[in-house]
Amino acid sequence: MRLPPTPNRRGLFAALAGLALLAACSSTPETGADTPRSAVDTYVQALNARDATAMNQLAPPGNDAADDVRRRIEANGGRGIRLTDADIKSDLSPDVAAARLTGTGSHGDYTEQLTLTRKDEKWYVVLGQADPDPAKRPATTDRTP
Repeated sequence: MRLPPTPNRRGLFAALAGLALLAACSSTPETGADTPRSAVDTYVQALNARDATAMNQLAPPGNDAADDVRRRIEANGGRGIRLTDADIKSDLSPDVAAARLTGTGSHGDYTEQLTLTRKDEKWYVVLGQADPDPAKRPATTDRTP
């Protein structure tokens, strides 16, 4: 037996639909990766797919990575790269790692060095540059008293 729609049911449905839409629009895309290796794998997948959006999401928050991402996609994008090794070392700090990637693709051998950094428990590929902090002034060499 089906109940006829009532104003209360219609209002409830409209409210739930509105909340779902609001949640979908307000969610921010996931950035970074959970581990250094997953950052490397996501980077190579994005490179193979020529996916600038995915690569930009791997850049550390605050970095302007658009030019660097475009350059990397032009150099190695869409080549079907398959890694044979990803040597990831974290010698300097637990929040910084160096990755030496080797593999093959449609254009032959592939090698690349990446720097990875961790911020707020997420790992990022250092792409682009951070905007300068306006609160910090560069050191001067003036000898004025």
